[in-house]
Amino acid sequence: MIKQVFKSFPDNKPISGLCIVEDITKCPTGYNPISKTHDQDSDADLHMQSWKESVFIGRKISRYLCLSKTEGISDYIVVNINIINEKECPPDGYCLIPRTIDSDQKAWRKRQLCYKLTRKSQATFAITDIILLSRSKKAPDGFNLVGDLNGLTLCYKTSPQTPDNVPLPSLNYGLTPTPSTEHIPKSNGSLSSLPSLESSANALSHDYDRLMSLKPTRPAPKLPPTYSSSNYSTLNSYQGLEGIPFVLNQNISMENKSIFKDIPEIKIKTAEDLDLEYNYSFEQERQV
Repeated sequence: MIKQVFKSFPDNKPISGLCIVEDITKCPTGYNPISKTHDQDSDADLHMQSWKESVFIGRKISRYLCLSKTEGISDYIVVNINIINEKECPPDGYCLIPRTIDSDQKAWRKRQLCYKLTRKSQATFAITDIILLSRSKKAPDGFNLVGDLNGLTLCYKTSPQTPDNVPLPSLNYGLTPTPSTEHIPKSNGSLSSLPSLESSANALSHDYDRLMSLKPTRPAPKLPPTYSSSNYSTLNSYQGLEGIPFVLNQNISMENKSIFKDIPEIKIKTAEDLDLEYNYSFEQERQV
């Protein structure tokens, strides 16, 4: 019930794609066919096949207009529709639908439909609905009349869009602060004045002057001797080890034999000694 109520509401999303199918049951995914006329609820076939053609061909040839609001060229929407003759060239910027999307047959018989696409971010309006009329030659309220399309009257509905490149409205006030005194209420209800921007700027200037007048109380330490890492360098480089004597620690000198007393004596073993000491037959593992 809720879905039916939502379907009855007008959909103001812009149409993004149009196509023609021969078999209405083979409408592409994401497209909706216009199968009935808006005024008479009759068949919305755009081919206008006569009974003589049906007898000669042996089958009924039909053409149905399908529209989509999700498929088509990304970020482009339909903003205008026009009807031209079969051999007439479309206006600049308009697209044709030359063949059916399901059977790859010629789409139109006498008059053909062309439409114009515009990038969604630049469109100020878009076509949101298309209807076909079988008897009436006047567009219903809210629709624009396009013209006769092979015996049916084509109408479309537009809706305003908000392009991304619309300039923002100008402000009636400036953004530059003016030196003034603001008043805020205290907790007891009385007003107190805040210092103005000019006085705050003067206070910051005085603080900066005091910082610049500060001088160190002791002289800076002398730099260590310079060592250049390359004969071609033009700037002195420091490695962080300047001034540290490169001597061996006395605890690990060869003369101090007390550190070697805990080291066990290494005995030389032959291959036979190693086999006898580490040989293992794995008999218990094989018995399991």
